[in-house]
Amino acid sequence: MTPRALIARTALGTLRSACFSASLFLVAGLVPLIGGVVAILAPAPILSGSVGFQRPRVRALIAIALAAGLVGLAGGSTVALIYLLTSGLAAIAMAEMLARRKPFETIVLVTTGLILTIAGVAVFVAAGSPQALGRSLHDSLAAGMAHGRDFYRTLGVDTGISTDEQNAIVDATIRLFPALAAIAAAFSVLFNLSLFWRFGGSKRLGYPLFGDLARWSAPEWLIWVMLATGFALFVPFPVLRMVALDCFICVASVYFCQGMAIMAFYFRVLAMPSLVRGIIYLVTGIQPVLAAIVCAAGIFDLWIDFRRLKPPRQEAGTFGDFL
Repeated sequence: MTPRALIARTALGTLRSACFSASLFLVAGLVPLIGGVVAILAPAPILSGSVGFQRPRVRALIAIALAAGLVGLAGGSTVALIYLLTSGLAAIAMAEMLARRKPFETIVLVTTGLILTIAGVAVFVAAGSPQALGRSLHDSLAAGMAHGRDFYRTLGVDTGISTDEQNAIVDATIRLFPALAAIAAAFSVLFNLSLFWRFGGSKRLGYPLFGDLARWSAPEWLIWVMLATGFALFVPFPVLRMVALDCFICVASVYFCQGMAIMAFYFRVLAMPSLVRGIIYLVTGIQPVLAAIVCAAGIFDLWIDFRRLKPPRQEAGTFGDFL
């Protein structure tokens, strides 16, 4: 391939990645709820068009700049800034750490922290005060839920949520917003990494990004964080209790992932069909009681070792691996 053809091919690939990323991000403003889920995939095209090729950082930066320009043309400068502070920032952070061959846990943790820090500072500066930020968040959530309800009502779908229930949901969301934002950001990063890995990334990266997820476990020291945040829920200081609750929910979500890994391990042992696995995963994710049981399994896996991943201890005597 001639140098001119190579440059043209690179430019076309970068432009395609930028257009795809901008389109995914703009869907959030067109289709309520479902559009927001689709919009979290905006970094994936940037990763697919840059990581594994020559000069991946330059490719990613150019694609992000082009995508921000397209988003700005369609939605204005404010929307373009939101794209840069969320999807663009996540894409360049993930591309950089993938180039450094970092494990997916590090990528998720660092990228999530970076997004929350930059976006949080920007939102706080724009609001001007915590009270104004709270009011703005309440109004935005209420307006978003009302817009989504009206949108689906035009399609003949009744959400069945009354005004009182909507207000209760908004209040609970605001109270748990830091934890929900952290979990949503981490899930977004993980989902984009998995899409990149599944659709071409596994062939272009020089190291196993995920490994065997059915054998994945959280670090053992995390249990001390969970115990500390759990005891902090009973301190007599309201602000500290709120912070502890958010941290407790974040740590519990990590153990929920470990519980899901345990499920995946035994699904594989039982050779369960993929469709049945998907249905069980979906039900587990939306059913609070099942989700709590899976989270508890992830916590107690530290001592019980459900998958027998640890070598048996000699001092356990005749009780085998259970001690």
